[in-house]
Amino acid sequence: MKNEKKFWLFALAFLIWQPVIDVLTSASLLLLNVNLTVGVIARVLFMAVIVLVLLQLSWRNRLARKYALYLIGLAVLIIVNMAMNYNVKDPYYIASELKYFNKIVYFPIVFVGFNMLYLYLKREHEPFKEKTTTYFLYASLIISAVFIVSFVTGTSMSNYSHTKIGFTGWFFAGNEIGAIMAIILPLTALYAIEQTDKLKEWRYWIPFVLLAISMQFLGTKVGYGGIVIVLIATFVTMFILYMTKERTEKVRSNMLISIILMAVLAVTTPITPVFHNMFAHLSLLNIDLDFGQKEKEYDPETGEEIPSEDDEEKPEITNDQIQNLVFSSREKYLADMKDDFADAPIGQKLFGMGFAGNYVEPGPGVGPKLIEMDFYDLFFSLGIVGFLYMMSVPLYYVVKFVLYFIRNIKETFTITNVMYGVSFILALGIGATAGHVLTAPAVSIYVAAVMALLMVREGIVKE
Repeated sequence: MKNEKKFWLFALAFLIWQPVIDVLTSASLLLLNVNLTVGVIARVLFMAVIVLVLLQLSWRNRLARKYALYLIGLAVLIIVNMAMNYNVKDPYYIASELKYFNKIVYFPIVFVGFNMLYLYLKREHEPFKEKTTTYFLYASLIISAVFIVSFVTGTSMSNYSHTKIGFTGWFFAGNEIGAIMAIILPLTALYAIEQTDKLKEWRYWIPFVLLAISMQFLGTKVGYGGIVIVLIATFVTMFILYMTKERTEKVRSNMLISIILMAVLAVTTPITPVFHNMFAHLSLLNIDLDFGQKEKEYDPETGEEIPSEDDEEKPEITNDQIQNLVFSSREKYLADMKDDFADAPIGQKLFGMGFAGNYVEPGPGVGPKLIEMDFYDLFFSLGIVGFLYMMSVPLYYVVKFVLYFIRNIKETFTITNVMYGVSFILALGIGATAGHVLTAPAVSIYVAAVMALLMVREGIVKE
């Protein structure tokens, strides 16, 4: 293929432009009021080009041929799904179904595409890990700039309609940008660690701090949890390396910086939006946490504590309330979808119920709705056969990588593998609990890049 190197380098640089595309998408939706947004056009074209390049490479590359056959099989299963559900579901919204399937095939297509990309750059001795980390850093700086400028100018969009506090900058989808920032954050930490040799070089941590502040603006559990997990992972990794491999000033300095940032986060937590939002959510669930603020009364004769009326009337916190606090009502949609799947014919069980399950004719202001927990959404929409087929290739590589990592942990326990691994684990965790990762192209492209880099760099994916 002519100009193959230029193409793969351009495809890798596409990571930088994701936040810009998302801002332009918001402008398309809010200012121009058009559904065919810049994001849809750019990402569909990128996906289509990856498929065409794979097909072209398949004539001379055995791995590309395997990937092409895998994607053709996935396309066949989706066609079977749509043909079957067209005759089963009433009503059947074909535009919504097509839009949904376009979103969920994005991850497997881009994942195998990035595998081929990194294999080529590795063969050409290009510093692909360094380039990828730098591109993630650039993306984080763009996101941080958007959040800070929009907040200062008062032009940021709200992340919640009522009660809770949160801002999404100029990004339209709060859940998606929150997942993106959580996935990128470990890689800004990796950049900082690699550049910081002494404590006085703390300036390399500024991109990390800016992105963490932007994540706080969101007011979501995902944003706050992502910061906590990355800081803990950084400290633990530095500590282990210091105790086992590298008793250097570099490791000590980064370990100290991570401790300082954790302390700052702990002190500032009470003034963050997520702290307010947790109490707002508890209030909606009628959960009252007084933390023992009311003074206890004692019998003057016996000295025994007099139980207050509040103690007698205060209800116990139920399991349903805890689930609602964690999953934000997703557990209700999951229960409904399980019922639909149990009642579905065998064909739908095997090949899926399509977008949003067996939805009914919606009422005013109500439409088909996903669970927003990615693995459940993928399973119910693709069915047993479709789900296992789609996940087979990524799962095969993940299992192979984990086994390789554990067996060779003395060599594989590096700051690069750990931080990219934390990024991947955060992606899986967010996808499983809050969704909008594997079913959102704006997010799944980052997951695909992180996974592919780990697999190719450690030799799990080979030509």
